[in-house]
Amino acid sequence: VITEDRNHMLGDTYNSQLVEVGIPSANQSFTNITQEAYWRVKNNYSAFITQEYDRKNIIYAGANDGMLHAFNAKTGMEEWGFVPPFVAGRLPIIVNPNLDGRVDGNGGTNAIFGVDGSPVVHDMYIKGLNIDGKKELSPSWHTILMIPYGRGGAGFSVLDITHTLIGGAQGPLHMFSIFNDTYNKKVIRIDHNGIENHFPYDDGSFDLRDSDEGI
Repeated sequence: VITEDRNHMLGDTYNSQLVEVGIPSANQSFTNITQEAYWRVKNNYSAFITQEYDRKNIIYAGANDGMLHAFNAKTGMEEWGFVPPFVAGRLPIIVNPNLDGRVDGNGGTNAIFGVDGSPVVHDMYIKGLNIDGKKELSPSWHTILMIPYGRGGAGFSVLDITHTLIGGAQGPLHMFSIFNDTYNKKVIRIDHNGIENHFPYDDGSFDLRDSDEGI
């Protein structure tokens, strides 16, 4: 039946690739100041390595149950799962009431695309969020994960995964999520406080004078 727990409740990982993240280990060797390694050395990336030296190795993967999953690379146990706000609305369509009790005496589900993209991880020196979820006043090193929804939708979420678990129970910090609503022709943004903003499409052309960088 629909309300019965299964022995295995993990959705399929179809198009999403697995990414393992542990101790910060980005390159710090450089030959000129235009390389990113120079930026790391200049901003004391070595201190970030020392700070996070005991960080667990975590395997991240998107799945079509609508979640980004974080598995302990040593034990295989799941540390946490994150449902992006723009994917949450798709979860009810997984359930198929017409199959209740008809699949080997159990319920059945509809196959959907949920979080079907591959996570991308990078250490960044930015004014991000502190461990309490508040905006920082000065930049510091953070491990940032971006998860596109792939065939699950035209959007992505950005998480701060510097701390594997916060307070021993909470998962990562959600920084923001973006969704391209092509039907209503607008871009929707949800920030770390859950505040939603809508931005209508601009015209179809672009001029360098519209760009701060161009100016």
